[in-house]
Amino acid sequence: MPMKLLSLIIPLLLHPVHVSLTGIEYDSNSRIYYLSVKVCSDDLVADMNLGLSTGERIQGETDLRYFQYLSDRIMIIEDGRTLDMKLQHSESDGLEHRFKLEAYGGKSVTEVRVVNRIMTRLYDDQANMLIFSFGKMEEGYRFTAADTTRDYIVR
Repeated sequence: MPMKLLSLIIPLLLHPVHVSLTGIEYDSNSRIYYLSVKVCSDDLVADMNLGLSTGERIQGETDLRYFQYLSDRIMIIEDGRTLDMKLQHSESDGLEHRFKLEAYGGKSVTEVRVVNRIMTRLYDDQANMLIFSFGKMEEGYRFTAADTTRDYIVR
């Protein structure tokens, strides 16, 4: 009996986990969204090689390539308007990449849509975990390859 159980568990342990972590925190005084993103380095390279959603290739120097990729895969949309992001910092330890981005929001916002498509064209079992903070609201959410958007009513 223990051997049968082991034969079921070992394949699960060997199967790679496809997860990214994103935190979005809104500062109402400065109207800035602070984003932090953490992804597996191997998966990042593979997904970047697929190019942008438009079919264009991702080109340029390293940080420009990361910025193009992240801007294509993660979006913050306030009341129907997509916010421009800026890549503030990127680092890697060889196993994972970590990014810090900022986006400037509007004065009065009622709805925020977050789109997260990191590696969803690469893996059907991709899970993109999000912690979203806006004022007193803080919520966790799990995006999947089939579910890439989340709407928040913030006022």
